[in-house]
Amino acid sequence: MSKSAVTTKTEKPSLDTYLGLLRDAGYRITEQRTKVCGYLAETNSHPTPYEVYAELRAIDPAISRATVYNTLNTLQQLGGIVEINFGTDHTHYDTDPAPHINLICLRCHAIEDCHCALPIDSALQSNIAHHGFQAVATKIDILGLCNACQQADEAQP
Repeated sequence: MSKSAVTTKTEKPSLDTYLGLLRDAGYRITEQRTKVCGYLAETNSHPTPYEVYAELRAIDPAISRATVYNTLNTLQQLGGIVEINFGTDHTHYDTDPAPHINLICLRCHAIEDCHCALPIDSALQSNIAHHGFQAVATKIDILGLCNACQQADEAQP
């Protein structure tokens, strides 16, 4: 008998959560890293590395592209953010720690979160545990066309 895991919205990581991950891993907490972490704590989108850099650069022209990209990469490796990658130049970051489905449009690259019951049954969980693997995040990506892109297709002669 299988049962679906019910997804509940968990609290989004705070600035302190991201800074704590960096600090615990031995990284210095610099002003620029704090700005990157602050951006991630505040955003509700799935930003690309360039979007994070561009938005922070608009606020602080002295911010280093390398620091932004390296901080994102480090937070991803530490499990603070999840990388969503669906092709060249289409890496986005998900800051929502709750298990959910990402609905990814292949045309406009929009990403929408779908917080619904995930098809993770006890048999799958048992198989994962049998391999000695400890899951820290559950990510399901569904690729297709968003409503706007579908309507644009229908509108074309």
